[in-house]
Parts: sequence; C-alpha cells; structure tokens
Amino acid sequence: MKKRHAFTLIELLVVIAVIAILLAILMPALRAAKNQAKKTVCSGHVQGLVLATRMYVDDYDGKTHDSPNNGLWDNAWQHPTIVKQYGPNENYAYWGIAYFPYAKNKKIFNCPAMIRGDDWPESGGNWGRASQQYFKYCSYGLNNYITNKKIDLEFKHPGEVIAFQDHIEQLLDDNGDMFHVRPGDRVNIPQWRPSSQGGNGFVDTNWSGDQWHDTVQECYRHRGVSMTVWLDGHVTEIKESTGEDIPRKWYTGNPEDTL
Repeated sequence: MKKRHAFTLIELLVVIAVIAILLAILMPALRAAKNQAKKTVCSGHVQGLVLATRMYVDDYDGKTHDSPNNGLWDNAWQHPTIVKQYGPNENYAYWGIAYFPYAKNKKIFNCPAMIRGDDWPESGGNWGRASQQYFKYCSYGLNNYITNKKIDLEFKHPGEVIAFQDHIEQLLDDNGDMFHVRPGDRVNIPQWRPSSQGGNGFVDTNWSGDQWHDTVQECYRHRGVSMTVWLDGHVTEIKESTGEDIPRKWYTGNPEDTL
C-alpha cells in the first residue's frame, strides 16, 4: 500500500507563522482603506447637507432655520415604547429636522466613523453606549452663527465660513465647543477637556467610564481630522490641534475676528 505523509509540527508552525506575517502586513493597509472609505462617505454627506440647506433657504426667504437645537430626532430616550418625532422648533430637536425634507435620506446625518454622541440627556444611566442609539443620526455640529440668517446677504465670503463639521455636539454655540481659542482660554474645546489640558468644565477625577471617553477625539474622528463643510459647499479636513491655527472668523464670518 502507498504510504501517506502527514504535515509535521514544524511544517504547521511555519505555515502559521507565514500567515501571521502576511496578516500583519495586510491589516494596516486594510484599515487605512476602510478609514479612507468612511472619510469619503462623510465628505459626501456634509456636501449633501449644504445642498439641503440651500434648498431650504430658497423656500424661506433666503433665511436659515433658527435651530433651537438639543440634538435628538424623537423622544425615544424618555419614552421608548411611545415614540414621538420632534418638530423642527421643539426644544429637544436636532437641527437636521428642519432640513430633512430637502435631504430625504436620514443617513446623510450620520458619519460612518462616529463612535458616540453627546451625553446631555443624563438620567443616571450609562449614556455612553445609549448615545450610539439616540444620536446615531446626529453626527454633525451646526455652526450656530449661520442659524436664523439670510446667509447670502450676511456672509460675503461663504467659502470662508464653516457650515457643519464632525463634532460630538450638535450645535456649536461658542461656549467652549468650537475649534478656535476663545479670548481668556488656553486651548480650544475647553468644555470637553479635563483641567490638566486647559479645560474649564471638569476635573480629571470625573472623567471615567463611557460618559467622557474620547470626547475631543470624536470631533476629529477621521484619524485626527474633522471633515468640515463650508457655506459654499466645499469640504476640507481640519487637523486636530489646540486651536491656535483656527481663526474665529471661520465661524462668525466677520473678517475683524482675528483671534
């Protein structure tokens, strides 16, 4: 009878080692490709949001919505069994609700790289994980300086004014949540930084568990950059920094704001 030969232990170990080496070489490239794909999708989403805003403005006397934003689409966080959709003027409403009829697809309000959202509706539970559900379609922060404005009249250089950007907060109202450094602050985004980093809202011992995990990093969720769309519709990447390189006029639209 013909003698059959089996793999030896050494041969199996060699094969496993080769496979491990190949995986180690391929995985970074695969991760980079996946991250790039998410960034490309995100870029398309924010461009779509500007288009929806423009169509809204055309129908409302050239004026953007006066977004009373608190960042949610419905009241599921309070009443998960009796869900009520919020109207665009309700206190808890996400700013995107006003523009949704022009966007048609709720998915464009979601960044595929988003890990978690804001934790503002705290009720004693662990909102770090719950925010993935309630804030899934609330990935972009609206520049509050462009709300309730006749943008074509008030912003002469729309290519130099931020409309929306990746952010953990849904409404950027200049209370320590924008990328520039406010007068009197040491760094940008102090609302979300611990005191050891120049933050002014929390002490380091409060930052534990899911609630405050990677909050600043969520603003730069594409491997250290924020996808930012401007009023004229073009998209740029803003790299993570402590804010010295970001002029305030990018938000206010006022060329005299040099800080």
